[in-house]
Amino acid sequence: MVKRRRSLALSGEQARHALAVLLHDGKLAVGEVQNALKRHKHLVTDLRFRLAALEEGAGKVGKRVLKDGPFPMALKTRVTKRRRKRRISAATRKMYQQQGRYMAAVRNISKEARAKVKAIREKSGIRAAIAAAKKMAR
Repeated sequence: MVKRRRSLALSGEQARHALAVLLHDGKLAVGEVQNALKRHKHLVTDLRFRLAALEEGAGKVGKRVLKDGPFPMALKTRVTKRRRKRRISAATRKMYQQQGRYMAAVRNISKEARAKVKAIREKSGIRAAIAAAKKMAR
């Protein structure tokens, strides 16, 4: 047997109080609330795009002649969605951060010193190279 969810009619103030109590009792994590708000924002954005597509198509039906095709609304309804930002792993993020630190450290030193730092990076790793570059910049 399928269990149905019951909807709960709450005012905005009641919802805020319930949320505060659940967060205080530890039954709900802050991250879960943030994710729910993010999902809600994406849902609203998606619905707005769909509604805009419907409005655009409905506005053109009156102007088009039906002999253009069986589905005149579907011809020019283009909805552009924003692309999702790709998630990166913690290791990749750390690699990008280290690369940024390396570039910042190397920026203020001469070309000869950069060559030395590059050799240190290949031999001893990025941390040693950053430390050497900072030392040379002094």
